[in-house]
Amino acid sequence: MANGTVYRRDDRKKPWVAHVSWREGERRRQTKRAFETKKQAKDALAEMVDAHRRQDFVAPSAVRLRDFAETWLDTLETQGRKVATLHGYRSTLGRYVLPSLGSHKLQDLRPTDLDELYARLLKCGGVDGRPLSMSTVHHVHTQLGKLLHDAERKGLVMRNVARLADAPSMAAARDRAPDRAVWTPSELSRFLDFTAAYRAGPMIHLAAMTGMRRGEIVGLRWGAVDLARSTVRVVAAATFLDGAETIDVPKTKRSRRTINLDRRTTAVLKLHRATQREELFELGITAPVDDRVFTNEVGEPLRPNSVGQAFRRLVDSSGLPKIRFHDLRHTHASHLIAAGVNARVVSERLGHSSVSFTLDTYGHVMPGQQSEAAEAAAALLLS
Repeated sequence: MANGTVYRRDDRKKPWVAHVSWREGERRRQTKRAFETKKQAKDALAEMVDAHRRQDFVAPSAVRLRDFAETWLDTLETQGRKVATLHGYRSTLGRYVLPSLGSHKLQDLRPTDLDELYARLLKCGGVDGRPLSMSTVHHVHTQLGKLLHDAERKGLVMRNVARLADAPSMAAARDRAPDRAVWTPSELSRFLDFTAAYRAGPMIHLAAMTGMRRGEIVGLRWGAVDLARSTVRVVAAATFLDGAETIDVPKTKRSRRTINLDRRTTAVLKLHRATQREELFELGITAPVDDRVFTNEVGEPLRPNSVGQAFRRLVDSSGLPKIRFHDLRHTHASHLIAAGVNARVVSERLGHSSVSFTLDTYGHVMPGQQSEAAEAAAALLLS
């Protein structure tokens, strides 16, 4: 059975000490942890004694957050996590977390340390000291929470302090986020007509009329396109990291989906395939290299960044309001919902994780829903 005490040391940055001792066989063991306030020390003492009682006490460790993070990321890699996911974790932790908290011992981390980190990121954590968005800080919190959850599961910390930290919620982030940039049906129609004669026209048309992600478009192969049935199967996504392309299955099961095409989009792809074969034949290539639907002039795979750059140039030339390539996805979703398409169908078409996510993201564009509800309620009383 463990017992302990709290005492004060003078002339220390953390003067209050929680001291716990216990016996393991014939040996007497002890641990000490220092705190800035007496209350912190007393709370820690109670927690350590209670952990002994529950027999899940965590032995003292000097492992620092930076060292555990590196080990944790290496472990995720051996578990088969996607390259893009690992790159995102490394980037987020390396940019936003480790510079401030990397030297902290895992067992010394407190919820208030995370609170202070999030507040600082929201105030000046972006490029050139600009504020970070609430959405970005929420993602920082989520990834740090996963790391500390594994530290707790492995017995390196008594609790995951991220569960007690005050991070921006995703709901709050969505409320504060600026409106998504989308084109009206008229603007989109003008742009598709404008880009029809350009090399990127068929790719832009497919993105606009399916809501496919840029990586899904770049990684699309003709084997996943059934022009007879007017369908596209999304079974792969391309990413470029450190100059090398990686093709992987989409991140979630719902992202792996079959999308039906309208007649015009099917016709655009048929013409594109014929044109692509003629171009490659003139180059002495009998079949598309890597069987990609969209390639450069010599049949090589496109880079996602080059797709975005080409799109921006075309938008600038068109004179239409500026949007990103990804905003074609938002435009497609908004048009579907505005047309009264069932939210479940929209969710399946976009490959969202859930229908609720679709409604949370695009529900505000549903036209006339409030007035229709009011009329429906009144009709019940008058019938």
